[in-house]
Amino acid sequence: MNISLKDSLVIRQEVVFRELGDEAVLLNLKTGTYFGFDPVGARIWRLIVEHGSLARVLEVMLEEYEVEPGMLERDLLELCRQLCRNGLGDLVPARHDATG
Repeated sequence: MNISLKDSLVIRQEVVFRELGDEAVLLNLKTGTYFGFDPVGARIWRLIVEHGSLARVLEVMLEEYEVEPGMLERDLLELCRQLCRNGLGDLVPARHDATG
């Protein structure tokens, strides 16, 4: 699955998010797919819900955490691939400008 920071991710309506202490879980109510998050993953999830834009999620995460940008970008994109593969989110590809 090709995914880039130019894309956005939308959460499927049938997915619920619950925090359990320092961790969080997602559950797709239609499929029963369950996905667990550590505290950093839960923060990424909340930012995806808030912004959608993966570029914006990366920007906020870089402001909040001391991490190498390339590593964070790779981890963010891989998490989004997993969410899409597991039916928890849908990729919204960046629109290409007709002028180039």
